[in-house]
Amino acid sequence: MKANRKFIEADERAVSAVIGVILMVAITVAIAATVYVYVSGMIGGTKNQTPNVACTTDSTTNRVTIATADASIQWRDIQISTDTGFTWSVYRATGTVLAANATALAALSTSTFIEAGDYVLLATLTGNCRVTLKYNPTNSLLGTWTVNV
Repeated sequence: MKANRKFIEADERAVSAVIGVILMVAITVAIAATVYVYVSGMIGGTKNQTPNVACTTDSTTNRVTIATADASIQWRDIQISTDTGFTWSVYRATGTVLAANATALAALSTSTFIEAGDYVLLATLTGNCRVTLKYNPTNSLLGTWTVNV
């Protein structure tokens, strides 16, 4: 009983056992939540990756044709630029017009995906035309191709 008397006679400025347990549980939960968020990648956020697109050029038909492309790339996320004076249109492999200019390209529906065989048709002027495709979500260059129109 002498051991118990020391606690009774001691100064009572310490934290009670119940409060101590609550603090330990709260700290454990906070650490577990921090580790979960870190491991699940929520701290850094998700990063968009630039897709891969391969194209071929054909100077006889004035085209830049999509040879291969990663799945789920939308045409509306692509910015097409050409040398000054050249105009372009985007077509499906079947010959259906998708967009005749940049405004129409940006206005395409979210279900209009790039497919192998789609092509950019160049018109106006003659000579070499450099066609550049840029992926807007990551502001990354997909490629530059030169066509002798």
